Formats: sequence, structure tokens, C-alpha cells
Amino acid sequence: MDPNSDFQKKMVEYLESVHEGEFMTGTMDEVKEQVHENIKAEECQDPTQTLPNPPPEFTDCDCEKCESCENIANWWEIFKNTVDDLVLRSNVHQCRTSIPADEKKSKKERRGCINKHGNCKAQFPRQIFEETQVDPKTGALNFKKGEKWINTLTPIVTYLLRCNTDITSLLGGVGHCFAWQGTRRPCVNCSSSCPNFILTELTL
Repeated sequence: MDPNSDFQKKMVEYLESVHEGEFMTGTMDEVKEQVHENIKAEECQDPTQTLPNPPPEFTDCDCEKCESCENIANWWEIFKNTVDDLVLRSNVHQCRTSIPADEKKSKKERRGCINKHGNCKAQFPRQIFEETQVDPKTGALNFKKGEKWINTLTPIVTYLLRCNTDITSLLGGVGHCFAWQGTRRPCVNCSSSCPNFILTELTL
């Protein structure tokens, strides 16, 4: 595949625009600090327990000065902060070992991800890529990814579902077969009794 081809450039741009592997407003440490500050406010609400707010009515104006443009800009700022809050609460992987079989387990405790060799069965931490890399022989892609403890996701899906979502491009090597797969799972502190507990797989 020609690395300079218009097709490849547009395909990479499209895929980077619909899913990402990092926070929207900063690094994980920066987002943690901001979320912890927000929690101190009395009016702060857990976004996993709220419904998404719709955007302002769309207009063709792009002056960036009128009330309509300001409302849209404010909505996008809230959108990004909300998505980062949701990702921090629900998408960040935390490795842990399983409780020995001879110890009593409560219903809320889940099996750990560390195997007998000390490796994470979920394959975390993930490899980080500063920019998308394309194998010129096979067309395989390593997408731009800035955080090693989260999977790739689509911000608008996270904003709407308010839970852990993994959005992955399913590539077919030379055949370039593109599809999307998403999973909805409980957040780190939830169990099967949580009202948000839904397990689905979507392939589009």
C-alpha cells in the first residue's frame, strides 16, 4: 500500500476521528486532579448516574461571538469534561489478583486479571503510539494511543451510554475489512446487581 496515497490518508483520518485511546482534556493525572476538584463542589453529580444533556439547537452561525455560538462552545466543553470523567470512573483498567479458592468470596468480588505468571490476562498495559502507524505491506494499523490503561473508545458513545465502552476497529489485514465492536460492562466498583450492568456486543 502506498503510504502517501489519498485513500490511506483519508481512511486513517476517519478512523482517528471516530475512536481514540486517550482523554480529551489532558493526561490521566490531569483529569484525575480535575475530577477530584469537581467532586468537592456541592452541585457535582456522578455522570454514571445521570442522563446526557442534549446539545443546543443547531445554527449555521460560526461567528463565535453570539449567544448561540457561546452556548455551543460551552456545551462542547462540558461534553469533553463529562466524557473524561466517565472514562476515568469506568474505563481505566486496574490489575488485581484473584482471591485464593479456599477463602470465602462475596458476590460483589470478581475474579482478578493476573495469571499465575504475573501477567495481566487483559493484556494491560497497552502499547502507546504517538501517531498512527501503517504497515506498508499488509495495511495493518497501530492507532494513535496516549493512555496505556484504557482501551480505545468513541467519546459520543461514552457520553450517551454513561458506562464502560470499548470501540475497536476490526481490521482484516490486506483485505481492509473495517467493522466496529463495542462492549458495555459494569464499572470497576459495580456488580451484577448494579442497574447499569448490561453486557452486549455490537458489530456494525
